[in-house]
Amino acid sequence: MVAHLVRMGAMTLLILACMFFPFLPGGYDPLAVTLSGMAQLFGVAGGLLLIPVGALWLIFRDKGYYFAIAAVIASSMVAAIATLGAFFNVGLSLGLVALALWTYCLTRIAPKLKLLKNAEAGRFNPAPLYLLVLPAVAVVAQFSLVGPAIEFSRRYAIAQSAELINDIEEYHKANGRYPVSLLALHKDYKPSVIGIDQFHYEPSGDAYNVFFEQFSNELGAREIVMYNKLDEHFMASHAQDILLWTPEQLRARRGYFAIHDAAIPHWKYFWFD
Repeated sequence: MVAHLVRMGAMTLLILACMFFPFLPGGYDPLAVTLSGMAQLFGVAGGLLLIPVGALWLIFRDKGYYFAIAAVIASSMVAAIATLGAFFNVGLSLGLVALALWTYCLTRIAPKLKLLKNAEAGRFNPAPLYLLVLPAVAVVAQFSLVGPAIEFSRRYAIAQSAELINDIEEYHKANGRYPVSLLALHKDYKPSVIGIDQFHYEPSGDAYNVFFEQFSNELGAREIVMYNKLDEHFMASHAQDILLWTPEQLRARRGYFAIHDAAIPHWKYFWFD
């Protein structure tokens, strides 16, 4: 039993590490957001599918074989949801890796199901504890701690933009205008958050926008965090819209469904569906 508790603890730490990985300070990791999304999908789907099976299994322990089959079916559904998340966020390659990993797990589980059918009645099986503990910890962490983690990463990345904004203003003082573009091979100004790729810059009217994208806990939403010194924040949803529509049409047909004030002046964040 001690070995199972240690294993549950290690698996719980791994799930939590994946969940909070993109919000930590550090160099950009392109897989961080996907791993976090998969961990959060596991929490939600596991809470709906695995916890009820685990609870019933503990109550009706003499029916362990049948609950084990139910657990495999529910786990396969959770794995399918996580695999779809990997496919849509990264692409076919990671989706196939996730599918192959779960297929391997099934090949290891199948022989144990046969042994469970002939196991001694009354013998305690720790499997339902895994079904209860892992998704329960994941879903509690998701709904209580991910929000503050996102706020922390947003503040941290905003603080890291200070040098970029200062250099843009110095350029304006020296040249009487803002730079047309900062497109270059090397991105010298970095958010230094694992789940945030880079800062983007564009001139905007008499000022400019500095913005970055970070992972949002709003289901299906993409979050853009933007600075505009004149508080004239705007973000189009599609590049084609900019080419085909007038500025008035763009603002009237905005692609985002919500805009919020960030904790730092002149910063806002948009949610796009």
